Amino acid sequence: MNTPLPTPEIGKIMKEARKSLGLTLERLSERTGVSRSMLSAIERGATNPTFSIVWALSQALGVDLSLLEGTPGGEDPIEHLHHYSTPMQRSADGKCEIYMLSPRRTVLPVEWHRLLMKVGAELDSKPHAPGTFEHLTCLSGSLSVTVAGRTVRAEAGDTLRYRSDCNHRINNEADGETEAILLVAQPTQYQEPTASV
Repeated sequence: MNTPLPTPEIGKIMKEARKSLGLTLERLSERTGVSRSMLSAIERGATNPTFSIVWALSQALGVDLSLLEGTPGGEDPIEHLHHYSTPMQRSADGKCEIYMLSPRRTVLPVEWHRLLMKVGAELDSKPHAPGTFEHLTCLSGSLSVTVAGRTVRAEAGDTLRYRSDCNHRINNEADGETEAILLVAQPTQYQEPTASV
């Protein structure tokens, strides 16, 4: 006789993932199209979401659906995230795919992304939190970054570092696709260490 699996704690899992990414309910609502009140009810365990809502949340938060199976036992020592299940967003112009490579749960105030930019792609970003920096490494092709009216171009193998607490833009300057890795470091990464007494 098969023992039924326990009901997964979807609300708890989603809340942990949301908090680990530093997202408010409002921000998660914007990413998923699910109302703030529905998200709050899911996190409290007051409602059971539909599969389409669970899917939208898992994609926005980078939570593998297998975590929701409620399977008992320890964690696998190696997490394998398939390309097709890597959370992805498109830029406003639709020419840049942004893949979230950061782990779902991390104590570091850092997130990293893989960028695939088609010809003419532009990733125009609003300011992040004060003191945030971005580190952009061009893997193939060519790109440029514009910050505070200054534009710098990078070729494959080059890295650009810049403040991203102001408007900033990344452009594909190549005749073909450009691939890059973008690391976004929150302000706590740049605080001076305190002297020991």
